[in-house]
Amino acid sequence: MKERGVLLPIFSLPSKYGIGDFGYEAYEFVDILSENGINYWEILPINSCDKLPYSPISYYAIDENFISLDKLKEDGLIKNPRKRASKDRVIYNNYKEKYYKEAFENFKKTNEYSEFAKNKGIKKYCKYMSERSKQSESYYMFLQYIVYKQWIELKKYANSKNVKIIGDLPAYPPFASSETEYNSKYYDFKFEAGTPPDYYNENGQKWGSYVYNIKNMKKDNFNYLINRYKYYLKLFDKIRVDYFRGYDSFFKIPFGKSGKFGNYENGVSYDFFDELFKSGEVKIDDLIIEDLGDIREETVALRRHYGFTRQKILQFAIDLYNGYDRDNESENVVIFPGNHDCQTIYGWYKTLSDSDKENLKRFLANNGCNNINVNHGIMQYCLKCKAKIAIVSVQDIIGLDDSSRINVPGYNNKNNWSWKLNDFKCFRERIGDFRLE
Repeated sequence: MKERGVLLPIFSLPSKYGIGDFGYEAYEFVDILSENGINYWEILPINSCDKLPYSPISYYAIDENFISLDKLKEDGLIKNPRKRASKDRVIYNNYKEKYYKEAFENFKKTNEYSEFAKNKGIKKYCKYMSERSKQSESYYMFLQYIVYKQWIELKKYANSKNVKIIGDLPAYPPFASSETEYNSKYYDFKFEAGTPPDYYNENGQKWGSYVYNIKNMKKDNFNYLINRYKYYLKLFDKIRVDYFRGYDSFFKIPFGKSGKFGNYENGVSYDFFDELFKSGEVKIDDLIIEDLGDIREETVALRRHYGFTRQKILQFAIDLYNGYDRDNESENVVIFPGNHDCQTIYGWYKTLSDSDKENLKRFLANNGCNNINVNHGIMQYCLKCKAKIAIVSVQDIIGLDDSSRINVPGYNNKNNWSWKLNDFKCFRERIGDFRLE
């Protein structure tokens, strides 16, 4: 039977403290997945970031917001944390800070802590954060030890329940980050990453990130990137590689200019991947690549050369006018009705014309998906098609509209990266729909 996965960011978990974390609710979610035979939990990036999850301040540090206060209490590091009300939106502020400081005062260093503190990437992050705040490096090292320890315990629990974790590897860090501060030779500060002008953006997009210095990366046998991959495979069972196109060729924009002045440059390509897989520590099957959008033939050739598993978004793949799936030829695919940047199934369906709605229903019926509603039908199709893994968001399993959308790319929307569950009641009731009857 096809493997199944569920997409839910950590911050979207139910929580008593305003934001989902690595506490009891995460364990309950794993239990629900396990009880229903779900193979994967995709969690998106968990890096310490600059407001946006795909802008990691460090590729080694984990977002301290995910520290569970309940777990700190369980470990005897704090007393009784006060709950705070939050319904379907994350509260991003420093609410937990006072409890972190209380725990820091009560913490006694262990051999495990001392070993963890040797991590060079973490040490750079702690130095970077300390220089920009009034807190000591040891305080940040404590936070990183706790959040890492809590995450590894949660991952081990998930694996014991036959649930594997898919985590995201963002393409670039932001301008201001420990990555660019202490690894400057691997970045080209004259250029910004982004995209060329298109139908939606006449000036192109700028991502707030420097591009990589490919020449210097090659000199060091790509160790800067390779070490990142190795570390991620300690955190996750599989890595979703963001912006695969950039490994073939990336768009660079002269700093301070618009995308109209940019051009493409060759990426790390075959040389990097040959080096990445040489030791056997990272395997091709460990990766799921994101090659969505306008992809050139050379990118396709790179993907096919290594046999990478790729993503497919059903919303983009269905030809409603002609009634067929444009991309139902390959089995080496992970299919999603929509990912974190997409509308929910129900939100998408509501935007369709009446004729397209009828065409969609006809498409599903022709593929043996005659179910009660469109959400159910699309989930059924994802399980019937040739893709080897089907991953569906919690919002689509429940049947929510676009008010629960995770992100609207390119817009400074206050609701981006803020949707969360109140509880698991409805999810428990509907998870059974995500299976072949």
